[in-house]
Amino acid sequence: MRTDGLDQLDQEIRAASRGPAEAYAEVLERAIAACDADPAAARYLDVLDLHSELAEAYDQLGRVEDALRHADALVEGGYRSEPDPRCRRAEILTRHGRLPEAAAIWGAVAADTPDDVWVYNNAGLEYGAIGEHELALSWLTRALELAVRTGDPERLVGQLRDLRAASLAALGREPDGLQTATPALIRREHGEPQPGTRLNRKVTPARESAPPVPVALVWLPADEYAEWPRRWPDLADSPLMHDENGEPVSHAVYCRRMEGRLRGHAEAGMARLSVVPVRAAEYNPWVADNAPDERDPAQLRAQYAADVARDPSRTVTWPPGRNEPCWCGSGRKYKKCCGAPGAPL
Repeated sequence: MRTDGLDQLDQEIRAASRGPAEAYAEVLERAIAACDADPAAARYLDVLDLHSELAEAYDQLGRVEDALRHADALVEGGYRSEPDPRCRRAEILTRHGRLPEAAAIWGAVAADTPDDVWVYNNAGLEYGAIGEHELALSWLTRALELAVRTGDPERLVGQLRDLRAASLAALGREPDGLQTATPALIRREHGEPQPGTRLNRKVTPARESAPPVPVALVWLPADEYAEWPRRWPDLADSPLMHDENGEPVSHAVYCRRMEGRLRGHAEAGMARLSVVPVRAAEYNPWVADNAPDERDPAQLRAQYAADVARDPSRTVTWPPGRNEPCWCGSGRKYKKCCGAPGAPL
């Protein structure tokens, strides 16, 4: 297929993704057929991503066997994801009531990758979504225990606490000590992940002709968000933080509003935007060392963000790729989370 034909097909896929699932599935099937017939098309369109989208489209349509067929194609094709791509089949099975089959898959994946917190998070999310809170609680407890024990390098503690609290409440149980457990400190020796670091990300050494420091916006991650009224009461005036009645919004809404602000900066021509997670454990010592006198809290946070942004390994570059994990830490793809059309509130 000629490049112009592939461009047209790619545009059709993008347009169909905003319409009915039936039409989207039809275009995706046609695109996969093109990839099967032409290796160049497979490289141009990313055939595994097409299978991923089709699995989701057929899942929404209730065409379970078709959804499973494309989920299996991801595993056979070596698709890389967190958690293991085998979990996609388990998700679909769970949503359609085939729980024993799903449980066998999650059990096998957890046995193969016992230190992958995303597996437990994934299972807990899906069980909770269908009201199986006893099962959800079991998986979320394992996830939260692992995150606390390992220092929460994936920054999932906040989300896991929220999900687990919902399951505890649904079961009529009181919050336990694990709900407030503090993640163990991660050693910060050379080569180990530090707060805000994207794991496995390579950092280019600075050169004399280094580009300008990117524009950095401060952001409160999920594990810090609940404390903002106490730590930074000045944020109460920010439209990011409260609803029309003056009540604090959820972390998910806050992140979508941050996405809107980032998009506004990008449309205004700002380049190299990044997000700087602000955590009290790192921020407070910085304030003691750099701002002993009283200063405006907003200015202090802005200065902190500018300082942190000089080390790219401690920032989150925005925007991520459509198929990369969302910058907000939800674990979902950016295109299905903050990057979804109309997501900002």
